Amino acid sequence: MAEPEGGQGACSPEQGGQDTRPPETTLRQDLRLLMILAAPNVATMMAESMLNLVDFWIASKLGPAAQAAILSAILVYMSILGLLMGTMACVSTLVSQSFGARRPRDCSAYAWQGVWLSLMFGVGCLALWPVLPGLYRAIGHAPEVQAMEVEYTRIRMLVLGVAGACMALAEYFNGIQRPRVNTVSVIAANVVNALLAYGLAFGLWGLPKLGFAGIAVGTLIATLVRFGWLLGAFCTGQSQRRFHARYTWGPSLVKMGRLIKVGWPAGVQFTLDIGAWTVFLTWIIGKFGTIHLAASNTVARLTELSFMPALGIGFSVLAMVGQSVGEGRPAIARRRARMGVLVNVGYMGAMAVVFIVFRRSLMDFFSDEEPVIALGAGVLVVAALYQMFDAVAITYSLALRGAGDTLFPAVACATLSWGILVGGGQMMVTWYPHLGLKGPWAFAAVYVMVIGVVLWARWWMGRWERLDVIGRTRGQAEEQSRTMDPLVGREAIAAAGEVVSERVGKVGR
Repeated sequence: MAEPEGGQGACSPEQGGQDTRPPETTLRQDLRLLMILAAPNVATMMAESMLNLVDFWIASKLGPAAQAAILSAILVYMSILGLLMGTMACVSTLVSQSFGARRPRDCSAYAWQGVWLSLMFGVGCLALWPVLPGLYRAIGHAPEVQAMEVEYTRIRMLVLGVAGACMALAEYFNGIQRPRVNTVSVIAANVVNALLAYGLAFGLWGLPKLGFAGIAVGTLIATLVRFGWLLGAFCTGQSQRRFHARYTWGPSLVKMGRLIKVGWPAGVQFTLDIGAWTVFLTWIIGKFGTIHLAASNTVARLTELSFMPALGIGFSVLAMVGQSVGEGRPAIARRRARMGVLVNVGYMGAMAVVFIVFRRSLMDFFSDEEPVIALGAGVLVVAALYQMFDAVAITYSLALRGAGDTLFPAVACATLSWGILVGGGQMMVTWYPHLGLKGPWAFAAVYVMVIGVVLWARWWMGRWERLDVIGRTRGQAEEQSRTMDPLVGREAIAAAGEVVSERVGKVGR
């Protein structure tokens, strides 16, 4: 007889079986778990943002052409990787729900599907190699800059699939509530990247001098190191003992299909969101001139101090919500999401006060030009207005993703970002240019406020409660029979032994 998917034999009360779920947690326990998960997640988000920043700093030492090439090359690479990154972020959705449903083998199996999908996507993207020179010619940079951009992008694309696999494994560890593993891997990759990229760019410490290409080669090696680190942790230790990672490596069309179904809207959302902000910050703001562009870019970097930690907290909420949904406890999922929102609103609200009170000091730290400081200080006030709405948007977007509701947020974010952020910003530049930067940035604030309210309403309506993205209530057969795995026998014996011991204890009493 085919056993229920996941092979754990645990039935929920709704299915007529005994409730084997763990006892309900208190608000205090949930807050403690959020803080435990959030600390490494916040550290991870900050460390990941450092890798491209280090590449940018090294390029600035190679001259103006390299400095001009590195930013656009990174943006093009991230645009290609964006679809894969957004999809792989949903590995955590499936893993956390399987974790809550007490299906350990499914947790590792979904991670493997993410790895295989990423590697296949990476191989397919190599077909873009011949397109890159024409793409950079269309952008219109100087020939010297174009050559560097093509070189950097091609080298990094060699491990694009590996970068996606890193994210799949990272989201697996987040889903099983062990985010520290990912944090360590990111820090290690940053160290390797900084040393190798710098050494290869300038030919130091016995390394060959590769110039601008050395930056990309250093990042390539760092990506491979991180993948090896994560894969080693995935296939050994607690991951192997509890989740049997070495036994679930085979491709599964069912699980891969679920990952694609849940993940592709998130991937599209990620890509279009990056695209909208890129157009806003480079093309629309760029029409005002270099000084305005410098001021706006500085404000964008400063707001990262606010939303990057909030993203770390949001990914922790994703894992906690996914676990609650997997356990069949939507009320706890709601409580955990609300708690995450309150934490993020508190933090980003405090950052809004910092932006207003210390706006000139913050701008002065990054620029010596008085026009840049004055313009940026004014924009920081506008940015402060939407910080708490951004906290709501970030948290509920990731809470919905944890529940498997990804299509509506993708459509809403794509429509509103390109309609309000890009469309409104362009309208202000065309019709009200005398307002300067405050015009487009006012529409940026409107966009964030609106999307925050929309995502809150989507969560409050509760349509996510009716979703079942892991086959939680369907008695489908698992593709890989557990009866063929020698581990299953030992698990069954151990479980039977526990039952016998419990009953003997009751008789004794």
